[in-house]
Amino acid sequence: MVELKREELLKIADSTALKLYDNEIDELASKIEILLKYIEELDEISYTGEEKDTRCSNRFREDVAKPSDSSQILKQAPKEKNNFFVVPQILKQ
Repeated sequence: MVELKREELLKIADSTALKLYDNEIDELASKIEILLKYIEELDEISYTGEEKDTRCSNRFREDVAKPSDSSQILKQAPKEKNNFFVVPQILKQ
């Protein structure tokens, strides 16, 4: 297991312009050690790339256009033409 010494943490903090207070150093070092231990555990996992993640599946509905009455929405628009919103032109041809 990787052990992070107080001096190493202070050196990292100094090089990254991170200000640490004395009461934070030991707790932060402990949390970083836990993270490094977890990373070591992940390194031990063999992965061939053939495994499939079975937790994820497409649960979306079919993409089907449904007709709707847009007149109520278009009544709120400042300008409307041929069942479309009219907006100021922002691109030149």
